Amino acid sequence: MYAIKVTLNKRKPHDFYLLRDMDDFVIHVWTRKAEAEKALARIDDASCSLTDDIPRYALERALKKKQQLEQEKAKDG
Repeated sequence: MYAIKVTLNKRKPHDFYLLRDMDDFVIHVWTRKAEAEKALARIDDASCSLTDDIPRYALERALKKKQQLEQEKAKDG
């Protein structure tokens, strides 16, 4: 799994956050590196980079949200 890491100050690389949804604050995750790289290219900001170091709880929340969205899509589709 991949996420986008945003480092606000290059002198403090340990001070960062993972890109989150503005509505429910769940991080965005991708299973494919190529898809994550496409999203990173759309952002086009030097303070952003890819990471696979995602805290377990944040990853669980992101996967739960993805699963819920897929179930909703299946009901509607």
